[in-house]
Amino acid sequence: MRRYTNFEFETAFITDPLPSKLEVIIAIPAYYEKDILLTLNSLAENTGYSSNIEVIIVINENQSCSKKISNFHHQQHQQLLVWSKKNKTRQLSFYPIYIKNIDDKKAGAGMARKIAMDEAFQRFEKAGNLNGIISNLDADTIVEKNYLFEIEKEALKRNKIKAYSIHFEHLLSDDLTNENKLAIISYELHLRYFINMQRFLKLPFAYQIMGSAMAVKAFAYAEAFGMNKRQAGEDFYFLQKFIKTGQFKNINSTTVFPAARISQRVPFGTGRALYDILTLGKSPDTYNFKSFIALKSFTDKIEALYTNFNAVFNSFDEPVIEFFTSVGFEKRYLQIKNNTKDFNAFKKRLFQWFDAFLLMKYLHYTRDRYYPNIGIEEATDFYFKISGLQEGIDLAQKLNILQKIDKKNT
Repeated sequence: MRRYTNFEFETAFITDPLPSKLEVIIAIPAYYEKDILLTLNSLAENTGYSSNIEVIIVINENQSCSKKISNFHHQQHQQLLVWSKKNKTRQLSFYPIYIKNIDDKKAGAGMARKIAMDEAFQRFEKAGNLNGIISNLDADTIVEKNYLFEIEKEALKRNKIKAYSIHFEHLLSDDLTNENKLAIISYELHLRYFINMQRFLKLPFAYQIMGSAMAVKAFAYAEAFGMNKRQAGEDFYFLQKFIKTGQFKNINSTTVFPAARISQRVPFGTGRALYDILTLGKSPDTYNFKSFIALKSFTDKIEALYTNFNAVFNSFDEPVIEFFTSVGFEKRYLQIKNNTKDFNAFKKRLFQWFDAFLLMKYLHYTRDRYYPNIGIEEATDFYFKISGLQEGIDLAQKLNILQKIDKKNT
């Protein structure tokens, strides 16, 4: 295992003695989180686990943070210190950490996650258990009562799996307006349509990725050289490292419930999507199913492509030929073919090249040149039709069906 030295802070913040059987640490970044106790209480209410578990909360603020938010953070930190002592049990401990004056150019979700995950790794390293799991939550996310038990169960398996995606469902609380509910239903439908269309194409990287619903083993965190410091999309970039190896798994036996709240702090994600829909009045849309259907001309012919490049390549749909030509596909094909011994090795290497990043480039390419984005209703109508699912139902019913389908995918 690569020795991890890429700590954001050389000295650990937590100095408490290590428990005897530490298997899970929950990392929670927090910035101006007014309802964080809902998250922490949902963890405190978990039952069934037998190991020791720690929760690290990193209250983080950048250099240009307003006085109002800074004062809030100071008061919250003091409150959480008191709350943590009161709610500490023999098996569950909470550690609030307050980090100030983070460089504005580096501050954000990635940096906050990295600080929390670095701290978690140091705890596991000192405990001599690099098979322990670092699980990420957001400070506006609540969890099912078996959440800690199910993650502990994965940690105790001691298998080769390195990272996980945990089943999520956005929280549709009673205090949300109908407009807000419809917006979050539309956004989550976009996420589930996007992944299920990838499954329709049998793409090997069709996994849901959300920062508040991901986990990684400590040794794998070190192998990946830690969390990146991206201000958005940090979860996507981080987990792709493990998805490409095949040592990745869905945990569908429990659920996390992210809040359906508006935010414009980041350029994409749940909060931004809701802001665009509810504040800017943008219609919720998604990738055109025609882009996926065109790509099927490639994914259906990979075995034939292995033996006869020219004839098969020229049979791809026009947008696929055009895009693949623009990214130098023929040269890459020859490199892969010449360095693999059989079709299975070729296919594996091919999809390490045509990965989730390149899929996104392809979808943006075809969106801008061939197939503009379409509405959520039209997109999901198409998916339900080709999948033989119930038709003529509303968006909420569709979401409920897709949530159940996704929960069965391992």
